[in-house]
Amino acid sequence: MKKMNIQYLLLVIFLILFRSNLLAQAKFTLSTMPRIDTHAHVGGIERMTHFMEVRKILKDQFNEDLAMWINLQFPLGPRAEGLDLLKSVEEKYQGRFLPTINDYQMADGLRFSPEELPEWQSRGVVGYKIWVGVSTAIDNPANDPTFTKMEQIGMIVASIHISQPYPRNCKDPVKYWESIKAWERVLDRHPKLVVVCAHMMNIFYSDEQLDYLEYFLDHYPNVYIDLACRLKDFYSMSHEKIRNFFIKYSDRILFGTDIMNFDVNQLSTSTKIPPELINLPNNESQKGKYQEVAEAYDRCFKILETDGVFSSEMFLPDVKGKTLQGLSLPVDVLEKIYYKNAMKLYPRIKNELKNLGYNVE
Repeated sequence: MKKMNIQYLLLVIFLILFRSNLLAQAKFTLSTMPRIDTHAHVGGIERMTHFMEVRKILKDQFNEDLAMWINLQFPLGPRAEGLDLLKSVEEKYQGRFLPTINDYQMADGLRFSPEELPEWQSRGVVGYKIWVGVSTAIDNPANDPTFTKMEQIGMIVASIHISQPYPRNCKDPVKYWESIKAWERVLDRHPKLVVVCAHMMNIFYSDEQLDYLEYFLDHYPNVYIDLACRLKDFYSMSHEKIRNFFIKYSDRILFGTDIMNFDVNQLSTSTKIPPELINLPNNESQKGKYQEVAEAYDRCFKILETDGVFSSEMFLPDVKGKTLQGLSLPVDVLEKIYYKNAMKLYPRIKNELKNLGYNVE
């Protein structure tokens, strides 16, 4: 009997060690961790080949796995517009590019009716991207039925743009804050609405604004933020404060870049397109830009993963002599920002990652 108990104890110890070893093997490292860009303007199917080329360079040269994009600019419209194209993307790319419906004319009212939302959700759309800008139009009571339906069916407000353009480009600070307060009123009326605010809700330019963003996240537990185009602003805040913010709110932050398909020549000259936006090549002669895009992604990763020092001129050529220091975030925090938070929020992501071969249990 005593011998049997010892054998049983040894068996239990073996199973515990075996399970621990499996878990250790399953844990992602920086080289194996899937990264999801939750704020990407991929566009139609013809552009997706370019993104896959960038993914290959990141994998081969930088040992970084950019696994998936949430496509905020897929050409879908009311009355099933773009449905055939959506099916083609699913067949060709097997979940690498997840679509949203989108709305860029908030002032004219939301263009997708509440009745259409379940239909689009059943077709694989993972959210509704809404551009508001510096406006109180989001607080129009006519929008409430749509937000109520989204609460009911669990459709995410994906990458909603509040108070954009950012304050440095907004000449009327009163209107800027009015638009934020209008958004608060909507969230007060729709507490179950799950939202991802684009560009850290454009409240990210000083320690004081970061304090307000903390209040906002504390007050609205269903609000999340993405990082698109905000890495360039790290120089304007205390390094310790922003690093602590990322760790404290690691469950509420998603990786994103605002990667776009604008003409490459516009990046350094256009006043309408922020200079840190990444561009993808449009034709054969521009394929050398794949390397540039991959390096830009790598810089974003390095700012989050290392404590390296970067010149602000890499992002804002007109900001001279400023530097920003990387956050050197813990691996468990990076896992949340890169894929776990997105996997928690967006339908399909977990299953698609599994289908692509990632162990995300």
